[in-house]
Amino acid sequence: SPNPKKYARIPPHIARQGDFVFYSVLVSKAGTHSFPAFVSCALVVMFGLGGTLVLLSVYKMALPALPISIFLGTTFYLLTRFAIEPWTRDLLAAPHYV
Repeated sequence: SPNPKKYARIPPHIARQGDFVFYSVLVSKAGTHSFPAFVSCALVVMFGLGGTLVLLSVYKMALPALPISIFLGTTFYLLTRFAIEPWTRDLLAAPHYV
């Protein structure tokens, strides 16, 4: 007969529901500002989750899912909002001829 403890165990590589709450709050905050901030934040959060899964396969132990994604998401949100968007606004303000 199958071991009930074996099937009751939760695998360590599954992101918990609370992790997705933090991801969605970060991405929705970026979405309230602008579309480029939303896109950059959403992509970087997914890349961070992928990086966490890669580290999980390397270290073969349970790792927290939040730190890499939240750090990258916050960094790119701030970078997009305060550096990239003003730069593109200034770039598009004056015509440039080639």
